[in-house]
Amino acid sequence: MATKRIKTTSAPHVSGEFSTLVQQYLTEFAGPRLTSGKNTVAHTALAKRYDLEKLTKSLSDQSGKKLEDLLLSDLTHANISGFVEQLLQRGESPATVSRRLATVKHFSRMLSELRRDFINPARQVKAPKSDTLRPHGLSSSELRAVANKTQARIAERPTFSRLRDATLVQLLVETGLRADEVRLLRLKQFDANLERISNVRTKGKRFRSVYLPSTMREPLKSYLLAREKELRRFFTVLTRLTNEELPVFVSTYGVDTKNLDSFLMAPKTVWRAVNSASVDKKIHPHLLRHSFALELLDETKDIRLVSQALGHSDVRVTMRYTEREEAEIAAAIERRRAKQS
Repeated sequence: MATKRIKTTSAPHVSGEFSTLVQQYLTEFAGPRLTSGKNTVAHTALAKRYDLEKLTKSLSDQSGKKLEDLLLSDLTHANISGFVEQLLQRGESPATVSRRLATVKHFSRMLSELRRDFINPARQVKAPKSDTLRPHGLSSSELRAVANKTQARIAERPTFSRLRDATLVQLLVETGLRADEVRLLRLKQFDANLERISNVRTKGKRFRSVYLPSTMREPLKSYLLAREKELRRFFTVLTRLTNEELPVFVSTYGVDTKNLDSFLMAPKTVWRAVNSASVDKKIHPHLLRHSFALELLDETKDIRLVSQALGHSDVRVTMRYTEREEAEIAAAIERRRAKQS
């Protein structure tokens, strides 16, 4: 089946040295992901294209040149700094501007590797600083409501997909795994007693072992029985090897038994599975990860332990869970003064 291109809000194509280099970068470093489908991740590539469109327009504004007249020499430290300042003046958040700047830095670094006469002008451009905010999570009562919602959906219509979605949500809550880490899990990664998941690949391309709480094991056993029954609809003979190579959380829409990756859930399907468990507030996979982290930190008071449980490569990333709101700081100071008086 032909792959459908995702429509973008791209500006009309213009020729010129700089625009040509942008197109080359998108083709070589982002192009393969600019397609839709179950096993592609288009969002990052589309974001890079959008960021560079904004950069190109900014360079045109600052230099007074038409888009097609822009040269690589227009990509200077001053113009990139001006681009950052323009974004901030237009009301974009420091976090968004930092992400756009990261795209520009990657683009510039690739150019410096391709062209020896080009010195990366973006390397010394500083990203805007923003206050670190403590991530929000769900309370214990809200997590119970989510669990009740998933079970209510199964009771209403006991389909395989609803059982799969409920088990997936519970696994996210119980382990703090990222959505894509769960999506890509294979049965062979689980030990015989369903106590650990091995070789879970993190964002930093590291591998770790993940502990499965005892409360997760029985629901997982029930789901795996239903999963095997569902898979036997598609395989005349489901061998142990094939079963172990298949994803844990399978989607059977449009599958090809000769391509085991076709049984993977799409990223959007995972997001919808989690969102379907929303009660009073809309939930998403990373909100469940935040909830796991905050609950574990409150229980253990051990930031290093939480960092390892989340698979962070640097404990400084985990430190944001220790941030406190101004009201909490004020209340703590008042309690201290009250004790002294």
